[in-house]
Amino acid sequence: MRRDASILGLGGPRSARTRPRAARSSSRTLSLAGHSKVVLCTTFEQGRPARPRKASSQSRHPQRRCRSGIDAVNFAPIRSLVRHTAIYSIGDFLGRAVAVVLLPLYLRKLSPADNGIITLSFAFIGFTAVFYSLGLNQALVRFLSGDREDDEHLRRRFSTAFLSLLLVGTTVSTLIWVNASRIAAALLGTSGNADIVRALALIVLLDTLSEPLFSLCRARQQSVRFALTRLCQHTIQVALIVYLILFRDVGVRGVFTANVASSSFALLAMAPVAVGAIRPVFRAGLLRELLAFGLPFVPSAVAVLVISLSDRFLIEHLMGLDQLGIYGVAYKFSIPALLVVRAFRSAWAPGVLSVHDPIEARAVCARVTTYFIAAASLLLLFVTGFSRELILLVGGERAPDYLDGHVVIPIVTLGHTLYGIYVILTAGVYAEGRARMLPGIVIAGAIVNVCINLLMIPQIGYIAAAWSSVAANGLMVVLLYLSTRAFYPVPYEVGRIGKVIVATLVVTMALDRWSGDLTLEGAIAKGIVLLAYPTILWGWRFLEAGEWGELRSLGRGAPETLDEKRT
Repeated sequence: MRRDASILGLGGPRSARTRPRAARSSSRTLSLAGHSKVVLCTTFEQGRPARPRKASSQSRHPQRRCRSGIDAVNFAPIRSLVRHTAIYSIGDFLGRAVAVVLLPLYLRKLSPADNGIITLSFAFIGFTAVFYSLGLNQALVRFLSGDREDDEHLRRRFSTAFLSLLLVGTTVSTLIWVNASRIAAALLGTSGNADIVRALALIVLLDTLSEPLFSLCRARQQSVRFALTRLCQHTIQVALIVYLILFRDVGVRGVFTANVASSSFALLAMAPVAVGAIRPVFRAGLLRELLAFGLPFVPSAVAVLVISLSDRFLIEHLMGLDQLGIYGVAYKFSIPALLVVRAFRSAWAPGVLSVHDPIEARAVCARVTTYFIAAASLLLLFVTGFSRELILLVGGERAPDYLDGHVVIPIVTLGHTLYGIYVILTAGVYAEGRARMLPGIVIAGAIVNVCINLLMIPQIGYIAAAWSSVAANGLMVVLLYLSTRAFYPVPYEVGRIGKVIVATLVVTMALDRWSGDLTLEGAIAKGIVLLAYPTILWGWRFLEAGEWGELRSLGRGAPETLDEKRT
């Protein structure tokens, strides 16, 4: 298999090694001096002979300097990142939507005890999957992204990781299978549910084996294959659950049977990806290298699960199932923001690692941060203004029972936004191989989350749970920023981000005037107020000259796959 230098990359200017000496020294000086300015792709034109310019989006303003002091950004990496993020979100959207789509079926056909079994079982899957993977999936994305080494070495590395996961997964699942009765009695209340525990062991094993294949797709930026497989997997899952529960009346066990079938499909569908990548090779040295990067993600992943799941258990324990139900329904309205962040997380690491020039990669981080905060702020303003209307629209006759939970929606959305910023900041961790710093940061966030929940839920109810996620993710952002700026300085566009924050606060205060108005006139008024957000940014000249044209071009065309890039 032959590949050129752009197989795993996003494209962009030539590397710093091939630039003229004057350009290299200039770039280094400006990029590291005070983090205030950085020479980006346009400085790489220094020393080249003059030539006619094509009227393309990437060369229309090759020497334009922005008011922020940053030269015009090469939009090719950002454009590719947006496209891959959009495609990753398709499969993940259906996966997250499964619980919402099936909620009426669960409520009408399953007992509260059955729903409790489902909740506890999938929490068990979430926690055990972290220990099955050993952080090797994150390590694969780190070491397989970009044009780093020869193909054979990449195959040896991937084969070592896959065989390790196969060995660990088979061993742990066998232990769970053998001790299913004891685990069922401890986890699900009775040994009669041992068959469910055995199904969980199969599900985790199948997902553990398919996940590195999905990671390989991410590293190669084969987002279409990734999304289509996820889409088919979740479609099979939903169809089988509806069939088994509604038409075969098999009860809660139909949920786990359907999950075994859909996970089996995912592994089989991704098998062609493994054909060219897996060899009967195992290298202990390569495994140590992968684990050195991946293992620090294990406590981080557990801490993230604590942040995302602990509030459910505490609300149920401290306030009862009714209040947990209101919180859970309100939480689901923040899923669009969560989906965007999760899809962005899938595309971010391979995308930023594919930008080979470190100066340009940091510039992409800065510009993506600005765009992410601006877009997330618009979504936050929308749910702030229309949280009550959303519940009334979806809830129907039962909506008044859940209306008190509307205040949770914008708070949880803010928490997801902060987590998205945290994901952007991990670029330095991936680029420099500093994953060891992540566990302490995420564990600190988990501790803050649990402490706020324990102290404040008895005082102010489930609103404390929403604010605990904001506090935890906010702390993680601050700690990661302070930790990475020393070895991975990024010239963030502080002035532009400040404009977004001020505009968001102004519009939020204006929306508060009509917060309790559920009439048509109130909805129209809030819609008009929302229009003030882009208007304010336009008046403050948030976008640079020609930048709007680049933004409009982000969604044009289709992402390139690995096969399309081959020559």
